[in-house]
Amino acid sequence: MKTILYLGTDPTYFPEEGNVIHYPIIRIVPRSLKDPELKSALDDLSEYTHLIFTSKNAVRIFFEHAKKLFSDLSFLEGKEFAAVGKVTAEHLSLEGFAPSIIATEETQEGLIKELSSLDLEDAYVFFPRSSLSRPVLLDFLQQRGVRHQACDLYDTLAHPIEPRPDLNMIDEIVFTSPSTVEAFYALFGFIPKEKKLVVSGPITEEALKRRIS
Repeated sequence: MKTILYLGTDPTYFPEEGNVIHYPIIRIVPRSLKDPELKSALDDLSEYTHLIFTSKNAVRIFFEHAKKLFSDLSFLEGKEFAAVGKVTAEHLSLEGFAPSIIATEETQEGLIKELSSLDLEDAYVFFPRSSLSRPVLLDFLQQRGVRHQACDLYDTLAHPIEPRPDLNMIDEIVFTSPSTVEAFYALFGFIPKEKKLVVSGPITEEALKRRIS
């Protein structure tokens, strides 16, 4: 049986095909509600027409904060929710807000394809994101002249813990984001090309290729 090293924060959605070792090499740190940028963005929550989520972490932290600020979130029911893919969509549904927009291609580019077909002239878009989020979606909103508010909802930090895994015992390594690639490289100083390397999505694949080349 092969041994798989899973580097993401949550292996729930990973189909187990061997002995999975969960080594969360990154950690998610929510921004405080005292953060003026975040507080200002959330103060406008009732005004937004569209809310865009590009990760399950953004969904979780957003609703944790929103429930602290508002005793009743029913005012969100008339808004359009957009999700970067199936897992993010599932987490929105678990919160009671099934998204009407789900990107087939699970990237910001995939969301842009979905949003491009919409009339956003009178929209006010809210985009809570990681502080490491790529600027692609924001560039699209700016170029289209769409009124929007983006805020950094959480930070993604390297989280090396001891004991570190013995790579000699590993057959396969699963990278779930560019952050896991960078944290792994910082910890070990190289990417073991002799192992089977599995990535989640094209953006993570690009990050891995940069570190291998």
